[in-house]
Amino acid sequence: MELMHLTGYADKFAVHPGETIDFFVNCAEGGEYRAEIVELVHGDTNPRGPGFIERLVESSVDGKYEGRPQTIHSGSYGFVADSPALHVRSFTLQCWVWPTMPKTEPQYWRHGSQGIITHWAAGRGYGLFIDEVGIPELRVNGQVLKGKLPLRDHAWHFLAATYDAETGEAVLYHEPQVVYALDLVEEPARAVLGEQPWPVAVPLVIAGCVQDGGGQAKRSAQTPSGFVMGNHYNGKIDSPRLSKTALSRVDIEAMKTCAGTALSERRHTGPSDRLAKSIVAIWDFSVGIPTLMGHDVGPFSLHLTLVNCPARALTGFNWTGHNFDWKSASHEYGAIHFHDDDLDDARWEVDFCWTVPEGTKSRFYAAKLTTAGGAEDYIPFWVVPRLEEAKAKIGFMVPTLTYMAYANEHLATNAAGAELLYYRTPIIQEQNIFLSQHREYGCSNYDTHTDGSGVHFSSRLRPILNMRPKYDSPLAQGPWGFSSDLYLVYWLDKMGYDYEVFTDEDVIHEGLARLEKYNVVLTGSHPEYVTGSQLDALQDYTQRGGRLMYMGGDGFYWVYSLHPAYDAQGRGILGETRRLESGLRTWEADPGEYYHQSTGELGGMWRYRGRYIQAVAGTGMAAQGFDIGTYFTRTRESLDPRVSWAFEGIGYEEKIGNFGLSVGGAAGLEVDIVDTMLGSPPHILTVATSVGQHTEAYLLVTEDYRVSQAGIDGTQHPRVRADMAFHETPNGGACFAFSSISFVGSLPWNNGDNNVSRLVKNVLDRFGADGPLPPAPAEASKVRGRADYRTPVFD
Repeated sequence: MELMHLTGYADKFAVHPGETIDFFVNCAEGGEYRAEIVELVHGDTNPRGPGFIERLVESSVDGKYEGRPQTIHSGSYGFVADSPALHVRSFTLQCWVWPTMPKTEPQYWRHGSQGIITHWAAGRGYGLFIDEVGIPELRVNGQVLKGKLPLRDHAWHFLAATYDAETGEAVLYHEPQVVYALDLVEEPARAVLGEQPWPVAVPLVIAGCVQDGGGQAKRSAQTPSGFVMGNHYNGKIDSPRLSKTALSRVDIEAMKTCAGTALSERRHTGPSDRLAKSIVAIWDFSVGIPTLMGHDVGPFSLHLTLVNCPARALTGFNWTGHNFDWKSASHEYGAIHFHDDDLDDARWEVDFCWTVPEGTKSRFYAAKLTTAGGAEDYIPFWVVPRLEEAKAKIGFMVPTLTYMAYANEHLATNAAGAELLYYRTPIIQEQNIFLSQHREYGCSNYDTHTDGSGVHFSSRLRPILNMRPKYDSPLAQGPWGFSSDLYLVYWLDKMGYDYEVFTDEDVIHEGLARLEKYNVVLTGSHPEYVTGSQLDALQDYTQRGGRLMYMGGDGFYWVYSLHPAYDAQGRGILGETRRLESGLRTWEADPGEYYHQSTGELGGMWRYRGRYIQAVAGTGMAAQGFDIGTYFTRTRESLDPRVSWAFEGIGYEEKIGNFGLSVGGAAGLEVDIVDTMLGSPPHILTVATSVGQHTEAYLLVTEDYRVSQAGIDGTQHPRVRADMAFHETPNGGACFAFSSISFVGSLPWNNGDNNVSRLVKNVLDRFGADGPLPPAPAEASKVRGRADYRTPVFD
């Protein structure tokens, strides 16, 4: 049996009672599997804790199913359905290309030639390709005309190919945009080809070609249905053109600037009336950047459908370097970057579905899949009450955007220097090995594509193998993200709290209306990725008297957006991020490519959009380290009557959280501090800190220093710490920040009988009670500055 014999996903993250959720399952070797619905309570198998806990939910899903293999067809491309206009005898193909992997090695996962513009399949038709070693080639049926020199990677080249059906003459042009002093000059390649293009009833494809047009291709997982695309191209394509005559080199040059086909004395579009009548398609990728359409301004409106969401809002061959926002100079952003591992939707067929009964509790759930041979998978989802039916006083905001950003990350197997980051040899799991072998399952926003460019998009319509109970992340060598948030679920369950869950998607679409249903809202352990509307809702909530418990660390850090082209399919399907010149980043966007294609907004950190993360809950990201955690020590400010109630039952000298299932302590992994220069309010109380307790593996975030320097680790720098903090907000609201990703991992310790549990219970009981909290006294405001590195006095 191969690794991950069973994998699956659902059509939505959040489902209301009365709604139906669909499940898609791949059973790689066929055979029978069992499905059932379970409530997830605790996801960590660590023997020092309560162990894995699930509860079977009686459902109509329970039973055995006949398994079948389902394939993911990753790789982005654009296609136009077959049309009489595409059945040309003579033709000219032309475009600009910026290849990122013109040469592929035999060991490469998709070794072979790469399609640029193709109406070709199985040795019939015509197309412009790059061969295995990076040399451009024209194919007419099985005949091939090759260029003479390979394309440079990460450089613009103009390619054009002509074929004259009357004479059989074919010409291939390859012209680098920049020619260096020692470059060889490439003359056009010429040949007489004996066959005209045979008609093929297949789509025209940009950035690939039809690999299979029948038999096994008759499945819904392909787009368009009935065709499997292959020969995927890695790199940018700009301004592709198709003409139905063999143009001269001068005419090809004129066609570069062709803007349309209608020509009159008063409307000067098109190069000339003679050339206008030869136009079949003129694709302008600078139009409709937030869409999944490659716009054709030619006479037949042969608009491309883009599959697997290639990257747009990228600099074209004509980018001047003067405009950095694609919205202000869209004509310079006519490039699309295609990748052979892009994925927006697995497009599997439904295997079973569940209509959630009315009255079902709002909790973490999963479809549990098992086989007699021991294969297992869980497909998580959340039951969320309809807005008008929310009744609990406690709401748990599930950070699904962050789950998506980390979805199927490859850092342990593919990232250089992983051991240095983890500060140990990473111990990897079955999921990590499987993902390294199956790139078609897509990447996280932390990964780079096979060509080395950063991954902008992450989809939830695919199996997310690291969003599973029992999964230990190599980064934390234990639960992270989804599995870590189950620590909090266990604790709420153990303590008997009545609560409801809702997701980031719900807040994005329902805003303050969702949050104000609850007296108190708890975050997950790591709500790192958020949209602007989500930040607005959270800050509106606390300003209007809501209480926020920030249960983690490194929250509200990166700008995230959702692609509007997928809205018709459901909420939050495809998320986008772009990493800029700041922040802890595994890749960095190229110059001029900082603005999201989804929404047009500037990417990067919220801090550099003027929205300081400390302003949300009082603390913000300061350092990270992945070896061991430590504990918090109370400060003198914890004795202030404004907050001393939170420490009832906890001695002043107690070490808070010197234990835990996550890195051994409550202060660890990624940690936050108070900083009034970055948005912490002046009346905030720093009630506990881990200063001086971290190892040299913990390093200051890069945005907090300007020059490379020694002394930025946990044994030396005073900002490498976690600060617990409390502050009041207007109208009886408040925020309590626990400021560490590993904090929730201490809650289940000793079955919840510990001082971390006691602290959280004190805060939750106070915040969850009806009525406003007392306001901060006027004298509570203190003048603090960035240079105030000293933590509050302990005694």
